Amino acid sequence: MNKFNPLKQVENCELILDGKEWPNFHDAEIHALNIRRGDVRPDENVWIGTIIEITFELCALKNPYIVTLKFHDCEQIQMKDFNRQSALYDLNLTFEGRGALNNGEPMTPYIVVRFEQAFDAELSFKCFKIEAIGRRDID
Repeated sequence: MNKFNPLKQVENCELILDGKEWPNFHDAEIHALNIRRGDVRPDENVWIGTIIEITFELCALKNPYIVTLKFHDCEQIQMKDFNRQSALYDLNLTFEGRGALNNGEPMTPYIVVRFEQAFDAELSFKCFKIEAIGRRDID
């Protein structure tokens, strides 16, 4: 399986780049974290997975700024010890296989999202899509 490349796999990544590079999430602080539950109604053909939207202050950059990422169709969400600062050591994104379909074709892999902990804040989950929503200056 290929290594996760945010420049290729994060939709609209150009909105949050630091120059032409994926920004450094080391020591990032979470300003807002929203979890929206999914809505699955097969009889009505509604298939909306859980969405997590997070706004980060990227503190370790030469010119810090704020970014928002949206994670789609999230599962296995684990969160622990968030507080007034909720600082991260780093953001880790990898692929994880899910097996194969009946015809042998590989299923769409999970994107495993893990926030390396700093000061005890922990967050991890699996999703199928990551979208960059935007970037703004720090007030």
